[in-house]
Amino acid sequence: MVSRDRSASKQFPGTGAPENWDDLPAEPLPPTTEDIGVPSLGLDAPIMLLPIGRIDVGAFDFVRKPLVDIFGRTVEIGNRLPVPKYAFNPTRAQYHSSAIMKRIEEARAPEWDAAIGISIEDLFIPEVPFIFGEADRSTRSALLSIARLKPDSGNLESREEVLRRRLVSEAVHQVGLLRGLAHCPNNRCVMFYAALVQEIDKRGATLCANCKKRLMALT
Repeated sequence: MVSRDRSASKQFPGTGAPENWDDLPAEPLPPTTEDIGVPSLGLDAPIMLLPIGRIDVGAFDFVRKPLVDIFGRTVEIGNRLPVPKYAFNPTRAQYHSSAIMKRIEEARAPEWDAAIGISIEDLFIPEVPFIFGEADRSTRSALLSIARLKPDSGNLESREEVLRRRLVSEAVHQVGLLRGLAHCPNNRCVMFYAALVQEIDKRGATLCANCKKRLMALT
């Protein structure tokens, strides 16, 4: 089962509201944790962050600690994957996330708890204008991009801080999906499904009490 984070906004970098909600595809919630079997590899199995293409790996350092604190696993940086030219769609000037996901799945070693690819490329799937990220529990692989997380106002320092917060929120969200958590109805919980960057800003990067309990039961 694949769970995708999708945005319906047609603006770039994704800070506006959709023009017509009636035209948007329905986004079903993933199964609850009771419906999903996510095998445990033990606490020694690391979560691997895989840089894709031209992204600066120095930016990964601030992502690692929140993932360690929340999921209780080592977080390491793996080998860089090449620029995903194979996934580029010239008509849309975007990159097909499913094609990149296959490369992440191939790169994931059996001893890893999860493989998370992070890219600067603008991602899409055919039915929506763009997506923030995608997670596949069956392969323990996920992908996210900073393209739509970049703020378009403020000075350089404030923009970088906002981007960091959004990236951490999205990384925690994707790993939560891989661990077996479902989307949460609490818009202050990191597992809330965010269609817009404003919703990412509002939900933050922490689990609500209910999701914390579910995660403990899954660990």
